[in-house]
Amino acid sequence: MLALHNLAVHRLLPAPADAAMNLLTAAGLTAYARRAGCSDGDLGIRAADAAAGLRLGLAAAAVAAGGVALAASLPATRPFFQDRRVTAVGRREAAYHLAVRIPLATALAEELAFRGALLALLRQRRSRAVAVAWTSLLFGASHVLPTLRHYDGNPASGLVADPGRGRRIAVLGTTLSTAGAGCLFAWLRLRSRSLVAPVLAHAATNVSAYLAGRWLAHRAEAVPGSRPQAGGLDPAGATTTGMPLRTALPESSS
Repeated sequence: MLALHNLAVHRLLPAPADAAMNLLTAAGLTAYARRAGCSDGDLGIRAADAAAGLRLGLAAAAVAAGGVALAASLPATRPFFQDRRVTAVGRREAAYHLAVRIPLATALAEELAFRGALLALLRQRRSRAVAVAWTSLLFGASHVLPTLRHYDGNPASGLVADPGRGRRIAVLGTTLSTAGAGCLFAWLRLRSRSLVAPVLAHAATNVSAYLAGRWLAHRAEAVPGSRPQAGGLDPAGATTTGMPLRTALPESSS
């Protein structure tokens, strides 16, 4: 189901149908997990655990936003935020990404699928460590197609002269770093017993990166002769991949 979903949203469906598919897939996986015997507690959606998830999630969100702000302020990493796929859109489209697509179609949908349904299903038959490892690897693999799609034009692509080798390195880096982020999100989920925590951390990372990209573009426009670069960081998307802080493109959620 995940493989078919990934192909559909990154190769077949236009926006905003791909965002709607993210939510439908997450809801379908959650329903399937319930029929397979997973309780609300197993899925991280029990109301009694929401308060603990909120406390831990807000703390994690603050740390994530602070990390993004630091990266945006450093000359070495600042250029990766200057992406026209983020900076060239109007205010209405930007508001849609910030209010709907990132928090709901990306953060909520991915956490329901990976740290909710899949983690609960795997924990029925495997240990906690094995379940976290497998869901995190699948989370990393789900970012391969968007990495390949948006590799050209990204400043990170200029770091390797051979395009083929550069793509392979980007895919490997994306898979491993996003899998690492998946482990952190899984820790938040298990620590708080609630999906609220990883959803908040995930959304904060992506929203703050998107805002940083737009703020840097606005600042660049105010400086004569300064322009945002055509490629760069994918500020809207997770979570952290081989291309610095790339988590999910506004036009392509995973």
